[in-house]
Amino acid sequence: MRALKLLVVAAAAATALAIAVPAPGANAPFPMNPFPAAEVGYTFNLQTLFGHGSRVRPAVYCADSSVFRRGQQVVFRLYIVDAKTGKVLTGKDIRRVVLRIAGQPDQTMPFRPQGGNPDATSPWLWSKAWLVPGDYPLGTFKFDIAAQIKQTKNTAKWVVYNPVIPGTDWQITP
Repeated sequence: MRALKLLVVAAAAATALAIAVPAPGANAPFPMNPFPAAEVGYTFNLQTLFGHGSRVRPAVYCADSSVFRRGQQVVFRLYIVDAKTGKVLTGKDIRRVVLRIAGQPDQTMPFRPQGGNPDATSPWLWSKAWLVPGDYPLGTFKFDIAAQIKQTKNTAKWVVYNPVIPGTDWQITP
Protein backbone atom coordinates (compact mmCIF):
# COMPACT_ATOMS: atom_id res chain seq x y z
CA MET A 1 0.00 0.00 0.00
CA ARG A 2 2.85 2.34 0.83
CA ALA A 3 4.39 1.69 -2.60
CA LEU A 4 1.09 2.66 -4.24
CA LYS A 5 1.00 5.96 -2.29
CA LEU A 6 4.59 6.70 -3.34
CA LEU A 7 3.70 5.97 -6.95
CA VAL A 8 0.66 8.29 -6.83
CA VAL A 9 2.70 11.08 -5.19
CA ALA A 10 5.51 10.67 -7.74
CA ALA A 11 3.03 10.79 -10.65
CA ALA A 12 1.35 13.91 -9.24
CA ALA A 13 4.72 15.62 -8.75
CA ALA A 14 5.84 14.74 -12.28
CA THR A 15 2.58 16.08 -13.71
CA ALA A 16 2.87 19.33 -11.75
CA LEU A 17 6.49 19.75 -12.83
CA ALA A 18 5.60 19.13 -16.48
CA ILE A 19 2.90 21.79 -16.34
CA ALA A 20 5.02 24.34 -14.44
CA VAL A 21 8.23 24.09 -16.48
CA PRO A 22 7.96 25.56 -19.99
CA ALA A 23 9.38 23.59 -22.87
CA PRO A 24 12.59 24.93 -24.41
CA GLY A 25 11.69 27.68 -26.85
CA ALA A 26 8.19 28.06 -25.41
CA ASN A 27 8.81 31.75 -24.78
CA ALA A 28 10.24 32.32 -28.25
CA PRO A 29 8.15 34.46 -30.58
CA PHE A 30 6.18 32.58 -33.21
CA PRO A 31 7.20 32.19 -35.90
CA MET A 32 10.77 32.15 -34.73
CA ASN A 33 13.00 34.46 -36.73
CA PRO A 34 15.88 32.42 -38.24
CA PHE A 35 17.64 35.52 -39.60
CA PRO A 36 20.45 36.36 -40.05
CA ALA A 37 21.64 33.08 -41.52
CA ALA A 38 25.32 32.97 -42.44
CA GLU A 39 25.30 29.78 -44.54
CA VAL A 40 22.16 30.14 -46.65
CA GLY A 41 21.80 32.89 -49.23
CA TYR A 42 18.06 32.73 -49.85
CA THR A 43 15.10 30.76 -48.56
CA PHE A 44 12.27 29.70 -50.85
CA ASN A 45 9.01 29.32 -48.94
CA LEU A 46 6.93 27.14 -51.25
CA GLN A 47 3.32 26.04 -51.09
CA THR A 48 1.59 23.69 -53.56
CA LEU A 49 -2.19 23.48 -53.54
CA PHE A 50 -5.26 22.45 -55.54
CA GLY A 51 -6.28 25.12 -58.07
CA HIS A 52 -9.74 26.12 -59.27
CA GLY A 53 -8.83 25.26 -62.87
CA SER A 54 -8.94 21.52 -62.17
CA ARG A 55 -10.78 19.27 -64.62
CA VAL A 56 -10.80 16.58 -61.91
CA ARG A 57 -12.41 18.13 -58.84
CA PRO A 58 -10.38 17.88 -55.62
CA ALA A 59 -12.15 17.39 -52.28
CA VAL A 60 -11.27 20.98 -51.33
CA TYR A 61 -9.90 23.77 -53.50
CA CYS A 62 -6.88 25.78 -52.29
CA ALA A 63 -5.89 22.97 -49.89
CA ASP A 64 -2.18 22.26 -49.50
CA SER A 65 -1.08 19.01 -51.10
CA SER A 66 1.86 17.23 -52.63
CA VAL A 67 -0.28 14.51 -54.25
CA PHE A 68 -2.25 15.36 -57.39
CA ARG A 69 -4.18 13.51 -60.09
CA ARG A 70 -4.03 13.89 -63.83
CA GLY A 71 -6.40 16.69 -64.80
CA GLN A 72 -5.98 18.56 -61.52
CA GLN A 73 -4.49 22.02 -61.36
CA VAL A 74 -1.44 22.46 -59.16
CA VAL A 75 -0.80 26.00 -57.94
CA PHE A 76 2.80 26.71 -57.01
CA ARG A 77 3.24 29.84 -54.92
CA LEU A 78 6.17 31.08 -52.94
CA TYR A 79 8.01 33.97 -51.52
CA ILE A 80 11.78 34.32 -51.40
CA VAL A 81 13.70 35.73 -48.45
CA ASP A 82 17.26 37.04 -48.28
CA ALA A 83 18.52 34.86 -45.43
CA LYS A 84 21.20 37.35 -44.36
CA THR A 85 18.85 40.32 -43.93
CA GLY A 86 15.43 38.71 -43.52
CA LYS A 87 14.05 40.86 -46.35
CA VAL A 88 11.22 39.36 -48.39
CA LEU A 89 12.21 39.90 -52.03
CA THR A 90 9.77 41.55 -54.42
CA GLY A 91 9.55 42.28 -58.13
CA LYS A 92 12.04 45.11 -57.58
CA ASP A 93 14.64 42.60 -56.32
CA ILE A 94 14.10 39.73 -58.76
CA ARG A 95 14.16 39.84 -62.56
CA ARG A 96 12.22 36.62 -63.00
CA VAL A 97 11.26 33.33 -61.42
CA VAL A 98 10.92 30.18 -63.53
CA LEU A 99 9.09 26.95 -62.66
CA ARG A 100 10.76 23.96 -64.32
CA ILE A 101 8.74 20.71 -64.25
CA ALA A 102 10.29 17.55 -65.72
CA GLY A 103 8.96 16.90 -69.22
CA GLN A 104 7.14 20.26 -69.44
CA PRO A 105 8.07 23.65 -70.91
CA ASP A 106 9.56 26.15 -68.46
CA GLN A 107 6.97 28.56 -67.06
CA THR A 108 7.59 32.08 -65.80
CA MET A 109 6.04 32.73 -62.39
CA PRO A 110 4.60 36.26 -62.17
CA PHE A 111 4.74 38.29 -58.96
CA ARG A 112 1.14 39.05 -58.03
CA PRO A 113 -1.25 39.26 -55.11
CA GLN A 114 -2.53 36.00 -53.66
CA GLY A 115 -5.69 35.03 -55.49
CA GLY A 116 -4.75 37.28 -58.42
CA ASN A 117 -6.76 40.31 -57.29
CA PRO A 118 -4.95 43.42 -56.06
CA ASP A 119 -5.98 44.20 -52.51
CA ALA A 120 -4.20 46.19 -49.84
CA THR A 121 -4.32 43.17 -47.50
CA SER A 122 -3.33 40.46 -50.00
CA PRO A 123 0.20 39.07 -49.74
CA TRP A 124 2.17 39.27 -52.98
CA LEU A 125 3.69 35.98 -54.11
CA TRP A 126 5.43 34.41 -57.08
CA SER A 127 2.81 32.00 -58.41
CA LYS A 128 1.96 29.76 -61.34
CA ALA A 129 -0.81 27.25 -62.02
CA TRP A 130 -0.07 24.00 -63.88
CA LEU A 131 -2.76 21.66 -65.18
CA VAL A 132 -1.44 18.11 -64.91
CA PRO A 133 -1.70 16.62 -68.43
CA GLY A 134 -3.85 13.53 -68.89
CA ASP A 135 -0.82 11.57 -70.10
CA TYR A 136 1.68 12.82 -67.50
CA PRO A 137 3.63 9.88 -66.01
CA LEU A 138 2.37 8.55 -62.70
CA GLY A 139 4.61 8.63 -59.63
CA THR A 140 7.03 11.29 -58.46
CA PHE A 141 7.18 14.46 -60.48
CA LYS A 142 10.39 16.40 -60.30
CA PHE A 143 10.54 20.17 -60.45
CA ASP A 144 12.67 23.07 -59.36
CA ILE A 145 12.34 26.83 -59.25
CA ALA A 146 15.00 29.21 -60.51
CA ALA A 147 15.10 32.86 -59.52
CA GLN A 148 17.19 35.52 -61.22
CA ILE A 149 18.02 37.82 -58.30
CA LYS A 150 19.33 41.31 -59.08
CA GLN A 151 22.81 41.99 -57.74
CA THR A 152 23.34 45.45 -59.22
CA LYS A 153 21.48 47.49 -61.81
CA ASN A 154 23.04 45.47 -64.65
CA THR A 155 23.84 42.08 -63.09
CA ALA A 156 21.82 39.24 -61.63
CA LYS A 157 22.51 35.84 -60.11
CA TRP A 158 20.51 32.68 -60.73
CA VAL A 159 19.53 30.79 -57.57
CA VAL A 160 17.90 27.35 -57.96
CA TYR A 161 15.61 25.77 -55.39
CA ASN A 162 15.03 22.02 -55.65
CA PRO A 163 12.41 21.04 -53.06
CA VAL A 164 12.19 17.37 -54.06
CA ILE A 165 14.08 15.31 -51.51
CA PRO A 166 13.59 11.61 -50.63
CA GLY A 167 10.52 11.12 -48.48
CA THR A 168 8.90 14.42 -49.46
CA ASP A 169 8.33 13.83 -53.16
CA TRP A 170 5.40 15.34 -55.02
CA GLN A 171 3.26 12.62 -56.62
CA ILE A 172 0.91 12.15 -59.55
CA THR A 173 -1.61 9.40 -58.84
CA PRO A 174 -4.31 7.76 -61.00
